[in-house]
Amino acid sequence: MRKPGSKLLARGDRQVDEHQTAVDGRFAFEQIPFGQYRLAVTTSDGRTETQDIRISSGEVMRTEVFVPVAMSEVVVNVPEPMAPVPSKAAASASNLEREDIKELPRGDSASVNDVLATQSGFVFDAFGNLFARGNHANIQYQLDGVPLPDTVSGLFGGFLSPKFIENMEIITGGMGAEYGDRLAAVVNLNSRKPSEAGEGEMELVYGSFGTVNPSALYGKRIGKLSFLLAGSYRYTDRGLDPPAISPIIGDSGNEERAFTRIDYDLSDRDHFLLLGNFSRNEYGIPVDPTLHPCVGSPAEGCGRSPDQFGNPPPPFFPLDTRSTETERDVFTLLSFRHDYSARTSLRLTGYYRNSYGSLFGDAQHALGPTQDPCTDPADPTTCKNASDVTRRANHVGGTAEYLTRIGEAHVVRIGANFDQLFGQDQFTQYTRSDVLQAPDPSLAVSGSDTSHATTGGAYISDRATFGKLTFDGGLRFDVQKVSFVGTPDQATQTGVSPRIGVAYAATPTTVAHAFFGLMWQPPPVLDTPAAARILGAVPPNQPVVFDLRPEKDRYAEIGIESRVLPALTLKLTTWGRLATDQLDDVEVGNTNLVSPYNFRDGRALGVEAGGIVVLSRWLSAFGNMSWETAEGRGIATAQYLFSPADLANNNWQTLDHSQSWTANGGVTIRDGASRISTLFNYGSGLRTGPSNNEHVPDHARVDLTLAHQFSSVALRPTIALDVINLFDAHYACRIANGFNGTHFAPERSFYLRLSTSI
Repeated sequence: MRKPGSKLLARGDRQVDEHQTAVDGRFAFEQIPFGQYRLAVTTSDGRTETQDIRISSGEVMRTEVFVPVAMSEVVVNVPEPMAPVPSKAAASASNLEREDIKELPRGDSASVNDVLATQSGFVFDAFGNLFARGNHANIQYQLDGVPLPDTVSGLFGGFLSPKFIENMEIITGGMGAEYGDRLAAVVNLNSRKPSEAGEGEMELVYGSFGTVNPSALYGKRIGKLSFLLAGSYRYTDRGLDPPAISPIIGDSGNEERAFTRIDYDLSDRDHFLLLGNFSRNEYGIPVDPTLHPCVGSPAEGCGRSPDQFGNPPPPFFPLDTRSTETERDVFTLLSFRHDYSARTSLRLTGYYRNSYGSLFGDAQHALGPTQDPCTDPADPTTCKNASDVTRRANHVGGTAEYLTRIGEAHVVRIGANFDQLFGQDQFTQYTRSDVLQAPDPSLAVSGSDTSHATTGGAYISDRATFGKLTFDGGLRFDVQKVSFVGTPDQATQTGVSPRIGVAYAATPTTVAHAFFGLMWQPPPVLDTPAAARILGAVPPNQPVVFDLRPEKDRYAEIGIESRVLPALTLKLTTWGRLATDQLDDVEVGNTNLVSPYNFRDGRALGVEAGGIVVLSRWLSAFGNMSWETAEGRGIATAQYLFSPADLANNNWQTLDHSQSWTANGGVTIRDGASRISTLFNYGSGLRTGPSNNEHVPDHARVDLTLAHQFSSVALRPTIALDVINLFDAHYACRIANGFNGTHFAPERSFYLRLSTSI
């Protein structure tokens, strides 16, 4: 290719960028978000060639495009789709495009965590909680390259709908130095950016449990400005995973979402991005209909006995109890990027996030006439109690990153992040009176705690490519300072995290990688005081001592990924972690709060295998399987959360969020405008029993979607039928959870979706 021509980069039917080549045929696209693209090359005399490429975050990709010689006979064949080529990143990473999400059962009407649960390394829990590679929570979400600060703990609802997402990158291991704070996994989300022609969607979902879920989205590019507006609402009679399959009592749920994205290109070198996201959720707390009021002596357990795993009976609540959880989350960011040249740029971002969670315990009914009597009427501490708990968190922060490409081999990043938390917990605990058969006003205890935390980090990283070898190295420094208003005590912790990874492309379709790094994860702050107050460990007039420590991990992994056939890509990864001051969480009383603490030591190990099959345009499939174990030893902090027997136990114990075996698989069959999608999930069961020495019974579940698009009808509507739990498997995600006992997965349910473009 000797003459200059046009190079067009597109995602689906939307143009992303266009360049003219140099005289020698070279071209470059800069600042391209990760994802799947189509590169189209057109020479000055009209010859064209296209190529599909996949770009990972931070990756520098080199590719050659060969255009047919002029005047030669060209036979045009529509290329068959192929399985993806492995990334050259030194990490365990996978990409999901919007089309991939929409082809899963339920499509983009599912939650972000539902989608993530189909990927290797994740274990799904009740209430949509996720655990990655033996960690409890600690998943970092990034929206358009900006890390989202923590919300208050114990929230049930998701903050963002997949409908607002263009694609996502999931990194479960081998995080570069640019990633700090929450390091169980990193989920990078790119929000949707509309085309000049404009795009819009409307959808209505109706189905089991009285579920109604309308949503709408519209966006357009007008010159230098583009905008996207989206919103959704969902009502259901089954908002949370209930403690029994049937009947379901007091379990309604309302979810509201709104999203805005505005892009403005001030010039070819200056770009602004404004994002806003709002969510509001209100859930009823389901009541266990299988429990009966106290029979016999309260001291002898009221006629209730431990379950088959040795767990004590779950807490009893009268059937007329109507506890509720109300949640709000507001997030906004403003980002500015200046491109000094095609090789160098600076990005500055400021953000604000407010999260709110309020648990109403309905003490008047929860502690009413049918509630259990006091074990010892003369001792109020043996009486049942209920709590109202409100948590607020305000985060203000920002990020800065300078990126430069040195020659053709090096991409250097220098960056920093800062976050300031202003948090508050308020609680009122009510205690039952046997005489009143209701809450005793004289025993009610109220209080509040205000916490401040400053977290920051700085890093430098270098991704260098030398032929078949890619080197990814970096160094990170982090600091956290915690204080509580009203007490002079402060806790300041610092950490240094060197990380190094290598990837070797033995062939263009086979890549092996290895990674080793030190990971430093600061502890959550906000809910620590509330846990101490509710459990009565610290009186309201005394300050809470913050003794939590950052987790320090020595982490390593090796893996290989190969497109062994044009239609088949396979991968295998093994990873291990040794931790000091390992962070974990425990449920607090009969609330939805989880409070952090540290094990003195921790260890985890796992093996993951997966594959993607793309046989033709009408058939594709994926599958993954993982084995893992995670253990902790010696409770080192927040010891008021535990009994003397727990504190005396210095043996290794399996963590309650560890599931030995997890498997997922999906198949999609297309026939013109019709589609069948299936999704299979198997789990060997999370831990249960007094010492986590047992596990919940294993489960196998199949979901199914049938969809058809009416292409000849105006607005090209699509109708879909989603069948969740096709074979009606009845299984519990959790047994003897600290909050409200056991939690069952949904029985077989049906949802009808009608969607159309606008």
